[in-house]
Amino acid sequence: MRVPSTGAILRRMTFPSPQASSPSDAVKGLRPLFAWALLAYTALRLFFSFLSWIVNSDYGSFAARSANAGFVGLYTIVLPLVAVLIATQIQPALRGAKLIAMVALGEYAFALLFGALTFLISLLWGPGGSNFAAKAVNYLSHVVLGALELGLMLLAAFAVLRVFTSLGGQLPKFQSGTPKPPATGDAPTQPLN
Repeated sequence: MRVPSTGAILRRMTFPSPQASSPSDAVKGLRPLFAWALLAYTALRLFFSFLSWIVNSDYGSFAARSANAGFVGLYTIVLPLVAVLIATQIQPALRGAKLIAMVALGEYAFALLFGALTFLISLLWGPGGSNFAAKAVNYLSHVVLGALELGLMLLAAFAVLRVFTSLGGQLPKFQSGTPKPPATGDAPTQPLN
């Protein structure tokens, strides 16, 4: 009996057989790669959006840079959600699906925080140009579309949160104030009626 080499085993695990029985079987082995690649692209996009927002650029004022920051957009809304769907909705779910959902939640939290912040700062920005009607239309489209994009991102983050909790994930519980240590030897008291 011949024992296969480690390289042969890794090739079979990483690259599915070209004689797959169906098109879905042909790409199942690539699911982790796609999910992590989508999350990595989103993380890099958010990182460079942050750098472009902080570093002085061609947009001029800080409010103008905030209007064009790019924290909330099609890529940052859709790609983490697609990564989570790839990891969880194609059966069987990936072993790292909970971690993928957690990373997507972190990306959404970062993008929502800075997206909302830059949206509020950008409300101070007045679009350029001499035509009042063009300025009004540009400003109105910025406000309406910016608010809708934030809403879509919030909806996608909520969907990922539901997937994360369905996989057994829990968000940290925060306590307000400082907890009081229990008194030693004292029985809890009940209020008198």
